[in-house]
Amino acid sequence: MPDNFKNLNTITELIKRKIYKKKDTRFIVIMENWQLIVGEAIYEKSNPIKITKDQSLIVEVNNDILIDFKFSSEEYLAKINKLLGYNKNINKILVVQKYY
Repeated sequence: MPDNFKNLNTITELIKRKIYKKKDTRFIVIMENWQLIVGEAIYEKSNPIKITKDQSLIVEVNNDILIDFKFSSEEYLAKINKLLGYNKNINKILVVQKYY
């Protein structure tokens, strides 16, 4: 009897690729590695939004970690550029406060 069930990770990966197909491939790499870039605590309270035309990464951040995120943003920027390769660099990180 054939196995008709697919792994959930396989299905969600295909959906994610379709959603981000029109997006910058650098953004996909950042989204997939966001937890490695910022760490577990910041990962749960932040979300990259988009890369602008002037090569800035816009990140939405919860109010309670806003100052910590801004303080560490240069470190995150260095990790992102190392991950992407320095020829495809992001110039800066712009922080947007998340409101509930």
